[in-house]
Amino acid sequence: MRLTKVVSFCLGDIPSARIGIVEPMLELQKEGLIEFDFYLAAHLTREILAEADVIICIRSADSYELNIVRECKKAGKLIIYYLDDDLLNIPQNAASTEYFNSELVKNNIISIMGNCDYLLTNTINIKEKYESFVQRGALIVKAPALLLKEIALKKNEESASGKIIIGFSGGTDHKANLETFLKKPLYQLKEKYRDKIEFEFMGAKPDFGDQIPYRHISYQSDYNSYIRQMSEVQWDIGVAPLPESDFHSCKYYNKFLEYGSIGAAGIYSNVQPYKQIIQNQVNGLLVENTDEAWIEGLSTLIDNQMLRTNIYKSARFQLEAEFTTPQIANDISSGLVELTKFQAPYCKPDILKLNLGDKELLISKLVNIVKSMGFRAPLYITKKVIWKLRKKE
Repeated sequence: MRLTKVVSFCLGDIPSARIGIVEPMLELQKEGLIEFDFYLAAHLTREILAEADVIICIRSADSYELNIVRECKKAGKLIIYYLDDDLLNIPQNAASTEYFNSELVKNNIISIMGNCDYLLTNTINIKEKYESFVQRGALIVKAPALLLKEIALKKNEESASGKIIIGFSGGTDHKANLETFLKKPLYQLKEKYRDKIEFEFMGAKPDFGDQIPYRHISYQSDYNSYIRQMSEVQWDIGVAPLPESDFHSCKYYNKFLEYGSIGAAGIYSNVQPYKQIIQNQVNGLLVENTDEAWIEGLSTLIDNQMLRTNIYKSARFQLEAEFTTPQIANDISSGLVELTKFQAPYCKPDILKLNLGDKELLISKLVNIVKSMGFRAPLYITKKVIWKLRKKE
């Protein structure tokens, strides 16, 4: 009997796609349980889709993706939707809020999920919100940690310069959170510790004025570039401020996985999702979202080398015990047996009524924007171009 052929796709080669789907699927392929390929949506062909048994669409929201899902469903494919964000509840200060909060895109997301057999997610809150949108049910699985082979468990307690480096890694949408929760604390800490500490921000670029100097590391949306960048940082402390809100409670605790992987002691807002995984002063530090709490928590980690060491060792030990790619792959295959067993009916490529390719995807995106935003579309497109250019700075 032939192996089940699994095809996943996403609009971009983003870290969440690689971590949440691609790496576990590659592990299942390595174990001889499936055949697997990952494609950018624009690179799919009717031949690729026709040969697939299982289709995994990752964070899909565009009309182009909806057409793919509909045609594959008609052809008898098993369809799985992977979601790691509350896409129907994007906050107003996010760079993508105008797009995702448009009626057209919301309807696309709902329609895509309505054509899917299963929902695959990392959080209980997303499962509870969206399980009823898909046809057959939802599965919660952990995402594997970025256990970088280049990073040993034993690390220097401070950088080669003798300074303690405090770092943050996250998308550009975190800019407002950093400014809201850390501007005053970091200013006071710099006044107190002066040259003993340094700050680095990867991705988000907060506006702290000239009072808080820091090194900015450019945003990396490409997965391999992101891995290389993370393997190079030498952070002693990793910060993870997050508001308490319905949207943010649906997020995954990625920062714990990232900081634990690189040997940084993490300090986190005492909100969901971090309260699910952090044991205070064991595998991380939990603090309230007040200036005083952040100052006290960061000061504790700066002053207490032993606590920093114990935290990052405990976090790394937990990642190696619970969050390896083989473990996550096994959780997915055992929780969703059809992933490795399902056989779709024979499908000729010309049965799939699809126009695919870079040009068609670009046209679909532009049509989506124009339909959903009307006269505001040119301004939105201009803002997106500027935003993408700034990410590359």
